[in-house]
Amino acid sequence: MARIDEGLKLYKKGNVKVELFDDDLMIFTVKGSKDEKYQISMNENMWLCDCDDYQFRSEREPGSFICKHIWAVLFEVMEMKN
Repeated sequence: MARIDEGLKLYKKGNVKVELFDDDLMIFTVKGSKDEKYQISMNENMWLCDCDDYQFRSEREPGSFICKHIWAVLFEVMEMKN
């Protein structure tokens, strides 16, 4: 739950920037809690983030883990779709 809550905070602060939004490819930049920027993408229904947390935890099964940056993007996508 902590990553969902942290992602919601990032989203509510307006830290999600849409770079490309298409049915087949989505690219976002998220400003993290310490002002660092991460790139999040969705390609072929797989979410990817270049943060250390995602890279470490999804090493065995790519796409199997959702970090706080991906959560922030998911909240943004939900708003865009509504």
